[in-house]
Amino acid sequence: MVDTNMSTSQPSPPPARVPLSMWKKLLFTVITMSIPLVLLAIVELGLRLFGWGGYPPFFRMVGEVAPNQQLWMVEPAASTPYFFANPTRPGYAEQSSFVMPKPAGTVRIFLFGESAAKGYPQPRNLAMSAFMEAMLTDAWPGRTVEVINMGTTAVASFPIIPMVSEAVALQPDLFVFYVGNNEFFGAYGTASINSAGTLPDWALPWMRAARGLAVVQVFDRVFQRSAEKDRTLMEQMIGQTVIAADSPLRDAAARNLNAHLGQMLDAAQAAGIPTIVCTTASNESGVAPLGEGGGASERFADAKKLSAAGDRVHAAEAFLAARDLDTMPWRPTSSTEDSIRRAALSHNAPLCDIAARFRQLSPEGATGWELADDHVHLTVRGQAEAARAIAETMATLPPPLAVDPVALAALPSWQSYAQRLGTNNFDDYRVHHTLRILFGIPFMKRSNAEAFTRFNTLCQEAESRMSVPIADTVRQWQTMTPHAGGLRPITGMVARTMLREGNIPEAARLYEIACSQVPPYTSWQIEYVYFLIACHEKLQGSLTEADRASAADAIADGQFLLKNGYSSSGLTERYVGRLHQLRGEWAASIPYLQDARSKLNADDLVACDQALVMALVKTGRAPDAAELIERGIRDSGKFSSTYRQMREQLLPKR
Repeated sequence: MVDTNMSTSQPSPPPARVPLSMWKKLLFTVITMSIPLVLLAIVELGLRLFGWGGYPPFFRMVGEVAPNQQLWMVEPAASTPYFFANPTRPGYAEQSSFVMPKPAGTVRIFLFGESAAKGYPQPRNLAMSAFMEAMLTDAWPGRTVEVINMGTTAVASFPIIPMVSEAVALQPDLFVFYVGNNEFFGAYGTASINSAGTLPDWALPWMRAARGLAVVQVFDRVFQRSAEKDRTLMEQMIGQTVIAADSPLRDAAARNLNAHLGQMLDAAQAAGIPTIVCTTASNESGVAPLGEGGGASERFADAKKLSAAGDRVHAAEAFLAARDLDTMPWRPTSSTEDSIRRAALSHNAPLCDIAARFRQLSPEGATGWELADDHVHLTVRGQAEAARAIAETMATLPPPLAVDPVALAALPSWQSYAQRLGTNNFDDYRVHHTLRILFGIPFMKRSNAEAFTRFNTLCQEAESRMSVPIADTVRQWQTMTPHAGGLRPITGMVARTMLREGNIPEAARLYEIACSQVPPYTSWQIEYVYFLIACHEKLQGSLTEADRASAADAIADGQFLLKNGYSSSGLTERYVGRLHQLRGEWAASIPYLQDARSKLNADDLVACDQALVMALVKTGRAPDAAELIERGIRDSGKFSSTYRQMREQLLPKR
């Protein structure tokens, strides 16, 4: 039965919604959009607590070397974030060091640029900075000259701006700019793998800031590709292989260089720091165009014919035209060269026109093999001539930086400086082997097969003159991986082999050169000083006071490294201990050798144990020495026979 009393009325409608006011809608929108930003900020802050984000400084304070004297170092890894497209194969500057505050009587010069300024492919003792230091020291008797080389491999001009900004606070007396070789294919170049140089100039600092975010760097690390080991850094930097003569990338490269160099000069002038701007030289008559098409090869062939006919003026014009038409402009073009001159002129900075000077020095009127080893990197003579040109430009500066033209005229020849700085056959081989690899790159070999043959022949001729042990050492050197800051010098490796062969005079000569080829305050430096002094002892029968002082200085450097945490390999401890032993300080050597043992292995551990056993015996601790030897016999595997020999030779007979 249906209940007729049930209500048949419909439910009442819900009350009408009151629309949100405009300000509430805006607030809701802002809050909604802010949530991801807040979460991103929280993640960013968290990652920064773990060391991610930002850019490492190009200069870092390491510690006190004396009361109120701080040691600062150039940080080779600081340029790594600029190579975000190929982070496993970044370019770097050489490690070097200086003291703050600057000692009285010291002239401190910073040299900025790319790999050509760095001195590649020459070792650091034969870079233009080393020649500058030597020449200015001769021209300024009584002053100490420091030339701090900030040349950084494979960067365009933009990454150099923050280097300059940091350097203004380090009591410089002069900035020298040798910039402009990498505006196309360097990091932040217009045609590089990251093509950042194509952005408007105002956008580059924003891009740099974005690339400095911790979340971006973590993302890059997670998804980064490993470097292709069979491809050189030069090959990996290429983003675009054909850049026509009318490509907007050329105008962008010149515009970037002018703007960025201008910013560097602005920073220096705002801090009251004198500057010298240099044009960059390239191999115009020796290296054929590297790219294909565009008419460059035809112009280069015309230039060769004009040169052979003795028409130097028109040959030079044709060589430069071929360089400018090259569709793969690894060499600076006329437009980038002119942008350097315009930047110097607009900032009233002295111009050192190295490009023009080199053309005057070259027999063909265009720079060739006499001054350039490859497309832009300089020979030993080229390094010296560039340094002399800079020193001569300094004659135009006001005192106290003005160099007396009479003193400049009295400087020795470039050959004399090269000999003084340590030129030698093995570093010649090092350079020739490096260039054999460079001109073996497919596009280089295709366009410049004669250059590959040239350097391959030079290497083969040098190898034919080497003894079997030296040749083996050289092959071992070729397989070694570069460390941050450089490759182990070939001179040091060959010296060790010569020492084993008993050729002590030649080993001493090469060790002295090797000492100048590695950064101060490194285990390499301490190692080479040790072997150099050991050679002196063998040659002289005992140490001179100068040798003892050198050993004491190296010990102090090693103690500084250990105090400040630079002791991961154990080599610093090992050679500090060995230097104490050279000085007859056997007891002082023991703690260092004991500390080294836990970080060494294989041959290095055996050599350390041998030195430690000697020290223990010398200090009356023969039982401890015997225990160490027995442990070596028991646990060292293939080296057990060496420990048995130690027992026979070093322990007192019973």
